[in-house]
Amino acid sequence: MTQQLTFIGGGNIALAIYGGLIEAGYPPQSITVSDPSPEQGALAIAMGLKWQADNASAIATADIVLICVKPNWVETVCQELTASLQDQTLVSVAAGVTTAQIAQWSGTDRVIRCMPNTPALVKKGMMGLFSNPSVDPNTRAAVEKLLSSVGMTTWFDQESDLDAVTAISGSGPAYFFYLMEAMITAAESFGIEDAVARTLVVQTAMGAATMAASSEHSPNALRQQVTSPGGTTEAACSLLTQAEFTALVTAACAAAKARSEALSTH
Repeated sequence: MTQQLTFIGGGNIALAIYGGLIEAGYPPQSITVSDPSPEQGALAIAMGLKWQADNASAIATADIVLICVKPNWVETVCQELTASLQDQTLVSVAAGVTTAQIAQWSGTDRVIRCMPNTPALVKKGMMGLFSNPSVDPNTRAAVEKLLSSVGMTTWFDQESDLDAVTAISGSGPAYFFYLMEAMITAAESFGIEDAVARTLVVQTAMGAATMAASSEHSPNALRQQVTSPGGTTEAACSLLTQAEFTALVTAACAAAKARSEALSTH
């Protein structure tokens, strides 16, 4: 039997998950999106989903409730729905908001945290998962199966690990987009047309990611294979090394992790 899903919040992450689910064949009539925005409602309806502007009505028939609002809204949403959430299983995608906090605010201790990323929209997502002990194995398996249809999932035994997951895979697509953006700018500075520059960079990124995913070699080894002594790649990589590229990326990830940790203290 197909589970009835309710998404509280219809923004980018919710769209990535329910859009990926529909792409993977999940029946849209089994998905409800609760969002006060008429624009989000129109998008959901256009995709064949149900839309509600009222959270309480939206979760009335839900088997699983996915909380997809921004972290600073989780407490408000949960407290407004405490009476309705006590018998629900909650899946939260809010960065830095702990299962203990959600349990306190919502009145249910059946809480799973999921740290997804936007490539779930094209079924290439990466999701870190953590559940508190009150979630039974069957529910864990159901949630894992659900989310596996839009990408890969990995369970973590320590909830604190999700701060690192947030920094690496949760925010990670933006880092790659940033690099792609910079490479496109470089190509355009060499006189290559915008559309051609985008094709060159996007296809190169896709090819490199596919190689890394399918190869038995590490990214370091794959980089060495491309880097001939005295060649063009070595010239570029030497400059990146001098600029302490690895240290810069590590510091950026650490900043994201610190922000995720800080969110859990509010």
